[in-house]
Amino acid sequence: MQPLLDAAARAAVGDAMRRVADAEIRPRFRALADGQIHLKGPGDYVTEADLEAELALTPLLRAILDVPVVGEEAASKDASVEDVLATDEVAWTVDPVDGTANFVAGSETYAVMVGLVEAGRPVGGWILQPETGHLYEGLEGVGAFVDGRPLPGVARTRASEVRAAVADLPQGAVSVKYAADEVREGLIAAERELGDYAQLRMCAGFDYTDLVTEQVGYLVYTRAKAWDHVPGAAIAAECGYTVGRVDGSGYVTAQTAGAPLLAARTDHWESIREVLARHLAV
Repeated sequence: MQPLLDAAARAAVGDAMRRVADAEIRPRFRALADGQIHLKGPGDYVTEADLEAELALTPLLRAILDVPVVGEEAASKDASVEDVLATDEVAWTVDPVDGTANFVAGSETYAVMVGLVEAGRPVGGWILQPETGHLYEGLEGVGAFVDGRPLPGVARTRASEVRAAVADLPQGAVSVKYAADEVREGLIAAERELGDYAQLRMCAGFDYTDLVTEQVGYLVYTRAKAWDHVPGAAIAAECGYTVGRVDGSGYVTAQTAGAPLLAARTDHWESIREVLARHLAV
């Protein structure tokens, strides 16, 4: 199958992200005035950096591939923006500042994320970590890269038909911050079988890169907005990881509610999923 973007277009996405980060985000890092920080909901920040970066990045992406753009901030103002994920064949997703609470707190753990969706599936992802300069990218059928170098794809080359035993699984990262009470209780119960959880970084743009570089063994999320997960899911898939719902269904971008989302090496995924599903009764 022909990739949606050629090499020049893929490079243009990363270039656009860097330009926007340098113009709209990094000058505001640790320099936000009180009037530039707003709350969309309890603990859910948006800043002038988020708003201006999304406005700047959206037309640049459409110039590369002229399909709809589903941006987090546009969708927060008009939920119907997300409808194209179910109705359009191809669409971009944009999280202009992923980890906004970290950004507000002055932590370097924030990212700019762009995804590409085809028929509801994550097929492309770009994650820029502005303060480290690292750019991770992946496109279905092409591969996954960091700063232009191929990611190892360790999971893909080591995956086998034999599933890893639960006792042999590495430590995963999980957050129950946004979980409903029954989901929180199930995740805590599953921890006794899976081993102690590490905490998610509250920035998917760092969580997924921790995963594909094997800093953590798996990720569990209780929210699954497309702009948070399409980029990481696409990159992870090219490295031999599986991203899907704990109930066994795949990750469909138009479905934001339901069983928690699990990302793990393909040879570990089913073993972890079975433990979580049992405790979550899904």
